[in-house]
Amino acid sequence: MLHQTIACPPACHPATLVNIDRFPDGLAYCAQLLLATHVELQRECRYVADQQRWLLSHVATAIHFEHQITPSAMPLTPASLFKALGEAKIASRNTVTMFLKEMQRYGFCASLTVGDKRKRALRVTTMAEQLICRYFDIHLRALDMIDGGQRQATLEKHPELLSYAQPLFAREIVAQETWYEPPVSIAQLTRSNSGSSILHELALGVPRDLTGAGTQIWVGKIALGALAKRYGLSKTHTAYLLETARLTRSIGWVKEGNHNNYWISPDTVRDYRSWQALKLATIAKAFWEGCILLKVDPA
Repeated sequence: MLHQTIACPPACHPATLVNIDRFPDGLAYCAQLLLATHVELQRECRYVADQQRWLLSHVATAIHFEHQITPSAMPLTPASLFKALGEAKIASRNTVTMFLKEMQRYGFCASLTVGDKRKRALRVTTMAEQLICRYFDIHLRALDMIDGGQRQATLEKHPELLSYAQPLFAREIVAQETWYEPPVSIAQLTRSNSGSSILHELALGVPRDLTGAGTQIWVGKIALGALAKRYGLSKTHTAYLLETARLTRSIGWVKEGNHNNYWISPDTVRDYRSWQALKLATIAKAFWEGCILLKVDPA
C-alpha cells in the first residue's frame, strides 16, 4: 500500500526542516508571497491578520471541508467551532460567535440550509476557499524550494487534496501550544492586527546565515507611513506595534532623516524561524497525509 512504501519526508518535522540548508531561502520566499497577498488583498487579509482570527478562520474552514466530505459530520456553527478549539483557550464562546458573524459580514461565510435552522449552520464561501487555496499554494511552493519536492504541482493536478489536507493542518496546528503561545520575542507582533506582516518584512532584511551575528542585525530603513499604508494600518497603530516590540528588545531603530533604520535581534530571528518551521512542517505533514488518503503520490 502507498502509505507503507512512502515515508513522511523530513520536512514534516520542524527540527529537521529548520536545519535544511535552503530553509532560510524558502521561508523568505514564503514571506514575500504572503506580503504580496496582503498588499493585493488588504481588506480580506487584514480581517484574519492576527493570530486569534487566523486560527479561528483555519479551524472554521476545516469544519466546513470535513462536512463537505462527510455530510454526517458536524457543520460549521459557533458550537462546533468552539468545541474544535479543544485545549487551545484562544477564544471564548462569545468571541467565536462574534467571529462567525464577522465572517458572514466580510463574505467569508454564508448560511447553510440544514434541517434545524436554529443551529445557525454556515458554509465557507467560494471566495474564502480560494484564499485558503492560495495560502496553501504559497506554503507548498516554499516547501518545494526548501527540499526539492513537487507538492505545489501535485495540488494543481489534484485540487481536491485541499479539502483533505487543510483540515489535517488546522486540527494539528490548533493543538500545538508552541504555535498559539509563541515566544515572547515575537508574540507582541503575531497577536496584533497585521503584526505578523511587519515581522515578515523585518525578517526579510536578515541574512540567511546568522553565524557571527552580534546583538543587533540591521535590516534597513523603513518609512513608518509607507509601512502602515502597505498593510492598511494607521500610522498610530503601526507605531504602537513597533514600540511594543522594541520594549521586549526584539527590535529597535535609530532615526535617520525621515526614516528609521531598524535592527532585529538574532534571538528574535531564531524564534521567528523556529515558529514558522512549525507551521511549514505541519502543512508538509498534512499534505503528505492528504495524499495518502486520496492515494496520490506525495511527490
